[in-house]
Amino acid sequence: MAESVRDQAPEPGRSPPTAAEFDDGFAAAAASAGLRQVWQIADPDLPAEIEPFSFVSAALLGHLALALALSPGQTLVDLGCGRGGPGLWLARQAQASLVGVDFSPVAVALAGQRAAVFGLAGRARFVVGELTDTRLPDAGADAVVCIDAMHFAADLTRAAREAFRILAAGGRLVLTNWQPRVPGDPQLPAQRRDTDWARTLGEAGFAEVAVDARPEWHDYFTHIYRIALSRGDPGQDTALAALQDEARQRLPTADLLHRVVVTATRPR
Repeated sequence: MAESVRDQAPEPGRSPPTAAEFDDGFAAAAASAGLRQVWQIADPDLPAEIEPFSFVSAALLGHLALALALSPGQTLVDLGCGRGGPGLWLARQAQASLVGVDFSPVAVALAGQRAAVFGLAGRARFVVGELTDTRLPDAGADAVVCIDAMHFAADLTRAAREAFRILAAGGRLVLTNWQPRVPGDPQLPAQRRDTDWARTLGEAGFAEVAVDARPEWHDYFTHIYRIALSRGDPGQDTALAALQDEARQRLPTADLLHRVVVTATRPR
């Protein structure tokens, strides 16, 4: 990876990242000792088997689990699931079933291989699909989670409507992402300056939309970047090199953004 696909959201004049680019990114992440070391240093309490591609901590995952309010036997859908770690952990904690969706066939294959590590080989499945077209049935999910991925959709409102479609009445959507501290801030890249999750989810039909920003969530994702840069020359570790490149790109404007957890409900 010449640069990280993790932050290449669509913006004017730039093509969105392709599934093939994410295939390369996830394959590199799976082989990266450097990435595992970064997350271990950032949060020793984060279970090692999660191996995230996103900016999750043990505390943030616990917050997401409470927000999803899943009961044993229910079904969680993880949109943009990647290699599956966070979603598998959430499903295991709730004793729920899991359906992970990602447009990267490599991610879907790797996630399927990792389900057994979480004791979910019989309760988790992973499918290839888009954020705007999951190919899942209507109202089949008791809860939907999307961790640091919704911004990759070419059309945020369409992605939000797809989450609404697959969610059962009364079910909850919980997503993590970013939005500008000052709406329309010209110092931010185009794809970030106008993000308004409350508006986007409201337009898709969701109710009880709440956007929560906490300093510790912001500090954690910038801390990960600084740890990655502190590792020095990545050598042949292309995933660590990509994270370092991303850190150099994003840290200069990081304080212009809120790190947010967004919760919303599909009305009954």
